[in-house]
Amino acid sequence: MLDADSRPDAAGVDLDEVERHGYEPWVFRTLLAELAVGELGINFVYTLLERLAERHDLDDAVVVLSDDAFGTQTFRLGARVEPVDMMTQLGTEAGLYCTPDVVSESEAEAVRAACQLALSLQLARFRAGQDPLTNIANRRNFDQALSVAAGRAARYGWPFTLVLIDLDGFKLINDESGHEFGDYLLRQFGFALRRSMRAGDTPARVGGDEFAVILNNAEGNEALGFTDRLRHQLKSGGVPIDFTVGTSSAPRESTDPGELFRLADARLYQRKGGRD
Repeated sequence: MLDADSRPDAAGVDLDEVERHGYEPWVFRTLLAELAVGELGINFVYTLLERLAERHDLDDAVVVLSDDAFGTQTFRLGARVEPVDMMTQLGTEAGLYCTPDVVSESEAEAVRAACQLALSLQLARFRAGQDPLTNIANRRNFDQALSVAAGRAARYGWPFTLVLIDLDGFKLINDESGHEFGDYLLRQFGFALRRSMRAGDTPARVGGDEFAVILNNAEGNEALGFTDRLRHQLKSGGVPIDFTVGTSSAPRESTDPGELFRLADARLYQRKGGRD
């Protein structure tokens, strides 16, 4: 229950109580405002540094964040690049560094903690959409990207080609050489896939040895260039695996994500001709 003199904010949070427990109400308000319009992430870090600079008329501010998951990351007011001498001076110790040095220790810690939370949440969202073995998009992320691409094709006529990829003989390789070698091949294939992409294309691992790619602004012929680049990357990297593809194109063939996937999948297995 709130006291008569307490100061609840728009979300019903007692800011006096928050302040008594060592938090900075303005940091908390900024965090709530960011959550009201989106998700916490790197943009929030820069927003918080800007608000801090306005409050204290700072010339500069740098927050150093450190975590086992993402190592050491440095963010500077205005997204400016830190000079080498500044980086040497700051080192890798987490904290907030301001010019002039007028920010209290409690406020600096509140800013640092909020920034670290934002970065950790962004990393968690990134990991949730990535395949941990190959470091490309997972099936859930890919399905969302395919739905967005199909929607744009339907509304604006923006073309794209869906490419489904199945590794040839992978099950036999996995059985004879072991799962460790199989995982190695998958990692190397994911690496070659990333190196074969154009800017704006979306690669993903959608199954055990099944991959998919959205080739944006492509109507079919570009798939040949992509597969040639991919085979070149595999050969130059000494990766002993080949693959079979099936494709479909939007909006020419369909703008329904499920139908595009079905067409590409049917063509892939037709080309495999019963091969594993």
